[in-house]
Amino acid sequence: MFQDIAPHALNTKYTPRPVQAADYVIVLHNNQLLLEAGQLPTFADLQQHYSQSLADPIYLLSVEKTHFFYLNTTLATDDAYRYASLNVFRTLQPKWLAFAAVTAAHLAAWYRDNQFCGRCGQILTRGSEQRELICPNCGLEIFPKISPVIIVGVKHGERLLLTKYAAQSGYSHYALIAGFVEIGETLEGAIRREVFEETGLEVKNAQYFQSQPWGFSQSILMGFFADLADDAYDTALYKDDRGELSERKWFERQVIPDDDTTLSLTWTMIKAFHNGEIA
Repeated sequence: MFQDIAPHALNTKYTPRPVQAADYVIVLHNNQLLLEAGQLPTFADLQQHYSQSLADPIYLLSVEKTHFFYLNTTLATDDAYRYASLNVFRTLQPKWLAFAAVTAAHLAAWYRDNQFCGRCGQILTRGSEQRELICPNCGLEIFPKISPVIIVGVKHGERLLLTKYAAQSGYSHYALIAGFVEIGETLEGAIRREVFEETGLEVKNAQYFQSQPWGFSQSILMGFFADLADDAYDTALYKDDRGELSERKWFERQVIPDDDTTLSLTWTMIKAFHNGEIA
């Protein structure tokens, strides 16, 4: 999966350090990253290309001796430098660099979105001992956020339920049912709710499969397989009124489409079912 970068290892421990010329730099515009000819720029690249001040880059994380920083500024685009969706990192090589960059973007977005105290409005300061933001006025402490998401492989005997998102999602491949866990909700409750909201079906026997950090949506993905609650395979799959999905379809184990790579937890789960690893 995307996070499988051995023998490399991601280190997100908060160990502030001065930026060096060879360090990679994250520059955000909305939810896009600044790239140089399709590659993540180094601090030296930006210094050479831009005349404006590149002050106070924030240390994010490391992979061995390769470090990543966030630069909270706006840089103009031109023929060489363009902002691009994080999705380009799904195919970027080497994979360790792609995974580190997306994770760094997750942290950078947290810094970008938490510059002022939500309680009293004062400018936040960075902690010195751990990764936190502190309000010097009211003492509020803010730590990086990660949203829990469940992914559900609904199965009935030798069949697996696959879906497709609506066109506006930007992802055209088949997928499994997925959704954010709501406040006050258990994982099991989120599984039952999401499946029913998107298909009208009831499920039981949810079994944990694997998890995956997913910086694309600032989430932790948790995968489960669940059985249809009764012999309701022929029950019509209705279209929910939120318009999130364009297709819901049952596939026999041996004819599941080879629609995407196992980069994502979703397709790792689909391939596991297809290969008979899941009963």
